[in-house]
Amino acid sequence: MKSFLSAGAAAAAFLGLSALAVAGTPSSSKSPDDCDDRPRAEAMEKQVIPATPRTDAPSLGSADAKVTVEVWSDFECPFCARGAETVKALREKYGDQVRIVFRQNPLPAHKNARLAAIAAMAAHEQGKFWEFHDALFANQNALDRASLEALAGKLNLDVARFRRALDSSTWSNYLDTEVAEGQRRRLAGTPTFFVNGKAIVGARQMSVFEETIDAELKR
Repeated sequence: MKSFLSAGAAAAAFLGLSALAVAGTPSSSKSPDDCDDRPRAEAMEKQVIPATPRTDAPSLGSADAKVTVEVWSDFECPFCARGAETVKALREKYGDQVRIVFRQNPLPAHKNARLAAIAAMAAHEQGKFWEFHDALFANQNALDRASLEALAGKLNLDVARFRRALDSSTWSNYLDTEVAEGQRRRLAGTPTFFVNGKAIVGARQMSVFEETIDAELKR
């Protein structure tokens, strides 16, 4: 996996996360609750670097919201699907008090993650990012090109325009800049969240997000 770390250190970091919510592939021997290895997640939270989210990334909520939740995710990562459910719950609870910004971090180990990310941005081009986002996480075993094109049709996108977007360099270049930024900011896995710049690594319990968001709303 390309990273800001040396090849050996990067491999060690990734393998060390293989049983965590931040890993791309969950361990079948662990229950969902066991996958949240808090000490390791908290260690990673100290190394990642916060930054103002890019203005052209897909978002929900007002730019003036008191709290911004930046989500770095991978459409093929099962832990990211859990994270997406948490984001949905946050929107339902906090409404326009919270702005969600979605960032792309497709892991090399997931063969269809990059194409799915490009497809989501092609849907964004037609104003359907969040519908596509939800459908991708609901169907993580159907991220091949044919399935993505079928989904575009199901969501009433202009499929010919969608195909052109998949084949153009525009969104591929966008993904390259996302991955490069993720490496600069020391993101070693998915999902990674920043709540007003405060890092939360992994598909953590809803209460972890609520505690952080409530504190920010009181500031």
